[in-house]
Amino acid sequence: MTPRAEREVLSQRLCDLLDDMLAGAAPNAGRFCAFCYHPLPADRTACPHCGLAVAERAPVDAVPIEVLRMHKLRRGREGLVVRTIAWTGLSIGIIAALMPFVFGDVTVWTIVGFVGLLAFFYLLSANLANSVGDALGYRWGQAIMRRRWAAFVAERDGAASPEAPIAAG
Repeated sequence: MTPRAEREVLSQRLCDLLDDMLAGAAPNAGRFCAFCYHPLPADRTACPHCGLAVAERAPVDAVPIEVLRMHKLRRGREGLVVRTIAWTGLSIGIIAALMPFVFGDVTVWTIVGFVGLLAFFYLLSANLANSVGDALGYRWGQAIMRRRWAAFVAERDGAASPEAPIAAG
């Protein structure tokens, strides 16, 4: 198991469930770890994500609304970076493709060049958005998530450390 600082704040299973909740495809109900809110089956005695034993802190029946808000903000920031890179690339492509029409005559070759440049910049911006944009967006979303998670846990647990589960008592 990797150190907590290098892992995701929320488990992938919880992220998928939160995506479904935000889309209205799943209810905010079930059995969740009281520290990290990872979904827990009824027979589970410890959280597989953070390791908190059910005996230390009783599971909760719903994910707090603040965790849903954090996740929604994270997804929004990830998408913002991807869309910004894609639209910037497309805008540059449109401007570059229109240049032959602005400074020259309309011929078959300027039309072919226009279509070719649009196709090139479309592919370039899509690939940059899907590689560079995904990586940058993911890091930005994780940074926001970590800051908000630390503040949330500090408030929830009365300024306790967000790095490890805390025994109730």
